[in-house]
Amino acid sequence: AGAVAVVGGGLYIPFVRGLVITGLKTVVSEAVLKKVAIQVVEKLVKSSKNKLDDIWFAQFKKNVSDS
Repeated sequence: AGAVAVVGGGLYIPFVRGLVITGLKTVVSEAVLKKVAIQVVEKLVKSSKNKLDDIWFAQFKKNVSDS
């Protein structure tokens, strides 16, 4: 809880906020976002019992991987 308070409080200081935002932009690239999106959607699809979303997910994964 203390770490969250320090980070949250630090975001009120413009210089610290700029450093945090710049760091996040550097770490979170397009490739990382694609992998995260595929993993999240895959978990959602696996949790359902119907087969229609399996077909949709296969196409989604192909389209995201190709781009």
